[in-house]
Amino acid sequence: MSVKRNKEEIITDILEAIDNKINRISSIMKNVNLSASLAKKYLKILMENGLIEEKNGEYTLTESGRKVLGLLREKRKLEVELAVLFNEITKLLTKNGG
Repeated sequence: MSVKRNKEEIITDILEAIDNKINRISSIMKNVNLSASLAKKYLKILMENGLIEEKNGEYTLTESGRKVLGLLREKRKLEVELAVLFNEITKLLTKNGG
């Protein structure tokens, strides 16, 4: 069973790929698991928002793109930490009959 990603997750995955020098559309499609039409759609959105640039078929992060990627990485990290905390709380409440 595959989990459907939301727009933010797809954008994060694309920015991560480009940051890791996976910067041609075919490589991005394969690495991020997107169809050609979805890859083109999201790359266009990212370019229109000034997060990436394209030159000679290769995509690179702009300064804004690097900043946004850093914030998205921090958000993912915090989400994982929150999930761990909720898990611990649930275990304690269940253990104590609460």
